[in-house]
Amino acid sequence: MRETTTVFEQRWSFWLSVLSGAALIVSASVALWLQFGASRFSTLPETTRESLLNQYNAIAHGGFIAVLAVLAGLLIRSIVKAGTQEEKTRPQKSWLSAFTDFIKQHPVVTIVLTIYVVLMVQESSWFYKEILTWYDDIFSDQLLNNFSLREKLINETMGRNDFRFFPLSHQDLHILSWMTPYIKVWSLVSALELIATIILGCKLIERVKKNVTSASLILMGTLLFLFTSASAYNYFQFIYSERFLTFLLALYAYHYCVYLDSGQLRNGRLALLFALFIPFFKDTAVLLAMIPAATTIVAGSFGAMPNRPAWGSIKPSEWREAYALEIAIVSLVLFFLASFAILSALPSLAADVPRYDSHLGFSVLALDIRLIVLLGFIASRLWLIGRKRTNVTALDGLNFAVLAYGFALYALVGLEGSNYMSLPIQFVAVLDILMIWESLLASKLQQRINSRQAQAVALGTTLLLLNVEDRQAATFRQRAQLISWKQRSWRTTLNEARAITKHAKENGETVNLIYSKGWFKHSDQMKALTYDRLVYYDIDTRRYIIKAGIGKGEFYAPQRGDYLVDIDTGQKLTQYGIDLSNYDLLYQEDPSRQYARIFRHR
Repeated sequence: MRETTTVFEQRWSFWLSVLSGAALIVSASVALWLQFGASRFSTLPETTRESLLNQYNAIAHGGFIAVLAVLAGLLIRSIVKAGTQEEKTRPQKSWLSAFTDFIKQHPVVTIVLTIYVVLMVQESSWFYKEILTWYDDIFSDQLLNNFSLREKLINETMGRNDFRFFPLSHQDLHILSWMTPYIKVWSLVSALELIATIILGCKLIERVKKNVTSASLILMGTLLFLFTSASAYNYFQFIYSERFLTFLLALYAYHYCVYLDSGQLRNGRLALLFALFIPFFKDTAVLLAMIPAATTIVAGSFGAMPNRPAWGSIKPSEWREAYALEIAIVSLVLFFLASFAILSALPSLAADVPRYDSHLGFSVLALDIRLIVLLGFIASRLWLIGRKRTNVTALDGLNFAVLAYGFALYALVGLEGSNYMSLPIQFVAVLDILMIWESLLASKLQQRINSRQAQAVALGTTLLLLNVEDRQAATFRQRAQLISWKQRSWRTTLNEARAITKHAKENGETVNLIYSKGWFKHSDQMKALTYDRLVYYDIDTRRYIIKAGIGKGEFYAPQRGDYLVDIDTGQKLTQYGIDLSNYDLLYQEDPSRQYARIFRHR
């Protein structure tokens, strides 16, 4: 029985809705003002417009962070107050005891996770795409000003004016950069998020199944989640927001499931806290936060959830109190829309640019085996719920959420099951597979064979599914190998260029170093090489420009003896005007790949 009231949730919903609604009305008025040209903003000089937009973004995002911090502070304060008497008197295990108990209970899972984490850390380096340029800021003050704001990390998300909206994305890396410059430590933090995501997902299934699950649950869940192409994308390189988004989703879903099961407001408010942050790591993720709560309101009101009051069975005021948490979560939609309007829509309209990747809408739909299973599971659950043969659970709300999330991705940029963007969907698909196993097979196996044999069957079935997937296109193994090769090739090519140019300079040669478009375009790593002139070939203008060294800023014409370093440009060199027949190949990491090469002009 609850020992705290829902007054906080009701006040939260009212004030957040009123203030967000007012902000939306003001934003709509400003948008119309911009659209009809009354502001004359488009007539200003380009430099003036850019300066004004930069100042607006800085002020608006600063205000947003302050508001978010206040909301989070209020929630944390209410969470502390909402602890029940049962939780206060119940003895709590220490983290160390829980950790050792987990190892004793799940030795195989521990071994698998340990090997996986070791590989993650072993393969981690700063040779990731975006981190390559973000990393320069970290060493700019010789680690004497760690707690400064990293402009490149901020501008990547908060400085864009192209209708993209994920202001908190990558800011976990921003905070980590204050603590340590070592990428392998960042990888360890990513590994902890991965492990927590798996455990929370399995705990959710245990809750839904009323703690009647098999001993093989967590082993199956671990193997199924670890070995997907989306996991390779997100955990072997941690530049994508879906990694942290899925972690938040697991926290939100678990605590919301506990709340539905026990009615403890502490867990409900924890769910609200995580739901507050989810929409700001990816714009479409607002669906992941809102739909599970909306599902509870709808299903409960129609009598499809026995522990939730149906509409008409109680007074309207009591109904609002019963669904106070769900209404509070749904009210986050207005806050998200107001934030999007102020932080993204208005500056994007002022900049008069199209939506980023707008041409990719409905461009591709490539479902893998797991997403097909997810769709089949949702369809079967809807059929059973419609015939009143089962009740709606927290997992159903989560499934409806990722279904809407997947459709939103398809509408905006296309949907591929193997892509990094599908990680939240893949996470829920794993939960569905576990639910199917526990509901249809695990109980029958336990009746016919002993526990060890049942675990062996579960392991064999999981490995069979992984083997089938490994024979498809864009598998975990292929993705992990490609990521590993890219990092190695970038590193070895850069080291080889450093050795070649240093040796040439020691021999008294003039060293002119040419490079072109790629992730090294703005990286200080190129400027750290030995050269007399560092020359950039612009594939758009097809001109050579001296970026550093003798004649900086002047145009340049390639000449005999020049070095051309192709770390990651590849086919674009020949596509956009460089005739490689005029160059001798000095180094190539892999003859089958058209980059990671060094040439010298004849």
